[in-house]
Amino acid sequence: MESFNLLLVLPDAENKRVLVCENGKHLPAYAEPVGENVGFDEPQMYNDYFEQITGVPVFRRYTFNTQKTVVFVFERKNYDNVHIKNGCEWVLYDDFANACDDTDVLEIVRNVENYYNKSENMPWVKMGGFAPYMDWLKGVCDKNDICIMGDITQLKNAYVSTVFCVPTNMGNVYMKIPGKTFITELRFTQGLRGLNIADLPNWIDWDVDMNVFLMRDMGGNDLPNQSDVSTLRDAILHYASIQKASVRHIPLNFEHYDNTIPAILCKLKTYVAKTHEILQGTPHALTMEEIRKLEKQTKIATAMLESIMHISLPNTVHNGDVRPGNIRVVDGRYLFYDWAWGAVSHPFIEIVSFMHIIRRTLPNETAREALIDCYIHQWLDYGSYDGLKHAFSVLVMLKDLFFAIVDYDWVEAINQSKTEPTSHMSADGWLLERRIYYFANVLRRFINTAF
Repeated sequence: MESFNLLLVLPDAENKRVLVCENGKHLPAYAEPVGENVGFDEPQMYNDYFEQITGVPVFRRYTFNTQKTVVFVFERKNYDNVHIKNGCEWVLYDDFANACDDTDVLEIVRNVENYYNKSENMPWVKMGGFAPYMDWLKGVCDKNDICIMGDITQLKNAYVSTVFCVPTNMGNVYMKIPGKTFITELRFTQGLRGLNIADLPNWIDWDVDMNVFLMRDMGGNDLPNQSDVSTLRDAILHYASIQKASVRHIPLNFEHYDNTIPAILCKLKTYVAKTHEILQGTPHALTMEEIRKLEKQTKIATAMLESIMHISLPNTVHNGDVRPGNIRVVDGRYLFYDWAWGAVSHPFIEIVSFMHIIRRTLPNETAREALIDCYIHQWLDYGSYDGLKHAFSVLVMLKDLFFAIVDYDWVEAINQSKTEPTSHMSADGWLLERRIYYFANVLRRFINTAF
C-alpha cells in the first residue's frame, strides 16, 4: 500500500495566521507515514497527537490529499489560554510564505488560507466552525437537565459526517452533524420514526436548519464483522420485517430517493452519455472502448430488469447502507441506523448489497445460500419460490450497476451544489475527488461484469 506524509495545519480563529514549528519554517507533521484513506480513520488519536506536540487542543475540520501528502486541517477546540510548546508559534500566512522553501507545502497552506471557511457540503467548514454546534449542544443539555461531565471527543470526521462523544451525568450522548449534499439523514429518519415500523436511535433533540442531532447511547454493540451465520440470519429477518411493515406506507410522504426498478430503467436510457460526460476531464475518464462496452452492458441490464418486472414484489423502505457497522444489537433487538440515503426500492436490492458486503466473512457458499433462502421465504406471499429466487439472482448480477447509479447521483449532486470552482486542496475538493474515484471504480466493475 502506498504511503504518504501527514501534515497537520491549524489556522487561528480569524484565519490570518497558521501554527508552525521549528522557527516558523515548518508545519507540524505526524511522526509516521500513513495510508491514502487515513482521513476516514477515527480522528481523536490525531487530535491528541497534535495537542501533544503543540500544546493546542483541536478538532479535525477536514482532510485533503495531494500526490505525496495527506493534510489534516484542524480548528481550535476552545479559545482558553493554553501554553504553546517551545518551538511552536503563530505566524501570518505571508510570513510563512516568505520563510517556506518547499513549494508543495506553500501551495497546501495557501489553499487552507483560501478554503478554510468554504464548503457547500460540510456545514461545519465555515466561519466559526464547530463553535455554533457546541453552543447548540450546551443549550440542548441545559434544556434537558443534562450535565456535561468531561472532555468532548471526536469519534468521526469525514465528508459524510462529524460525530462527537459527550460524557454526561446520564452516560455518553452523541452529537452528529451530517454532510449536506446527497445526505438526507435528518428528514428521512424523522419521517421513518413517524411510521413506527423500526427500532431507531433515541434522539434527544435535533435542528434541521443546522443539520445536527443529539442522541442517547444506544447500548449494546454493533453487529460484529465476523458474525456467525445464525446472527446474520436474525439480522436479515429483522430487516425483512421492517421492509414488509413499510409496504402499507408506500408512497412515502417525506423526503426520500427513488431507487425502484422503474426509476433505474429510466436512468439507464441516458446513463452512458451522462457517465461519459461527468468523468470527462478527470483522471478516470472513460475510453471509447469502455463507452462501447458500457452501452452493451446497459442494454443487457435493461433487458434483465424488464424480465423480472412481472414478479409483483412491492417496493419498500431502503436504508442505502446496511452493513454490520450500521446495525446495533441491543438486548436481542436490531437497530438499523445511519439512514443517510433513505429511499424506496425493490426490497431485494438492499439485501443483495448486504450479502456483497459480508461475503468474505461467510464460511462457505452453503452459508450464503442458506441466508438468501431464509430471506426469500419471507416474501412467498408475493410469488413462487423459484420466481423470487430468479429475481434475486438477477439483482445479484446487477449489484455493481446499482452501486454505480447511486455513486453517479452523488457526484452529480456535488457538481450541482458548486457555486464557484473548487480547489482539490479543499474540503469539497476532497469530497469530489473521492466520490469520482469510487464511482469510476464501481462503474468499471459493472463494465467488466460477465453476464
